[in-house]
Amino acid sequence: MSLALASLAPIPPELLLVLVVWLLLWDPVHRLLLRLTTWVFNRGAFRAALALIRVLERLPLAAWMRPILRREELYAHSALGRTEKAVSGARDLAVHAKADACLPCANCAINLFINAGLYLEALDIERGWQGPSNPPEPSAARDWALVRFNLVEAVYNLGSWEAASARLSNLEETARGDAFLWNFFPVQRAWILSHTGRGEDALRALAQVDWRRLPRMYRSEAHFARAASLLAVRRYEEARREARTGLKHALRVSSTRNGLFLLGRITLAEGHPEEALRFFEAGATHPYQGQGGDGLLAWGDCLAGLGRHDEAREAWRLVLARDKQSGTASRAASRLGLHGPVSGEGNAEVGT
Repeated sequence: MSLALASLAPIPPELLLVLVVWLLLWDPVHRLLLRLTTWVFNRGAFRAALALIRVLERLPLAAWMRPILRREELYAHSALGRTEKAVSGARDLAVHAKADACLPCANCAINLFINAGLYLEALDIERGWQGPSNPPEPSAARDWALVRFNLVEAVYNLGSWEAASARLSNLEETARGDAFLWNFFPVQRAWILSHTGRGEDALRALAQVDWRRLPRMYRSEAHFARAASLLAVRRYEEARREARTGLKHALRVSSTRNGLFLLGRITLAEGHPEEALRFFEAGATHPYQGQGGDGLLAWGDCLAGLGRHDEAREAWRLVLARDKQSGTASRAASRLGLHGPVSGEGNAEVGT
């Protein structure tokens, strides 16, 4: 009996401490925690991901893990709307990416710049870069394809829709070889088509998407693309439902704000400007204030249509303040009676 009871004696705290320290120094545990951080981030728990990153930063990680951790940290800050932190890190990543030909860092910096409305900075990363060696390693080829795919967004945000469409078309064969990229290809194409008056073509493109394979992080954007396509063909009620579905799936603060602006545009197109104002105002006062020029411009147009011209001018000025590099900024400047280039759009290298 005494031997049995002895086996149940509590483990000395000192031994537990040694065990925990040993585990935290063990490389397989580092790998497990890194995978957990990525999983948590992809589920939209950005603050939890940052907490795990803080733990991992203090451990003796292998050198290859630290750049991954840094990129996850910056993505989390961007997703939470901490734009200044994200952009500061993106500038460092851009320097490193161009100096060391680090494609994952280039892709991260491009995404962070675009999310902050810095489209020219995103495009500058590509300038002078010839891509991976030929023949490229499979991972490098995929990363280079992602870089070029994400830069399509920078180009159309500058107002160059035709150049963006040409860039995307040039990527079609490459995208076919990657299941992840190919599933997003029609979403990007639909967004361009819907904004260039080809709503029916956009809806046909979206019919190719396997919605079950869309990552949770980007599911809302696919719904927004479908809502924009439905808006383009004046199927307003369906567009409204699709935009609301996108909002339900939104994980990043930028997605929530974008969904509010989209609902405003749909409601305005339906002929309900007073109701549309509620969505526009919610979007304009949302904590995330990067990009969004098209929503702010539509807000100003809505106000002007109601005869509230002073408020409309303030909304258009916000386009110049928050999304000054966008093609929309030039349209806002025109409404304000300003002259000369506003966004630097004319100086951007947006070729295919």
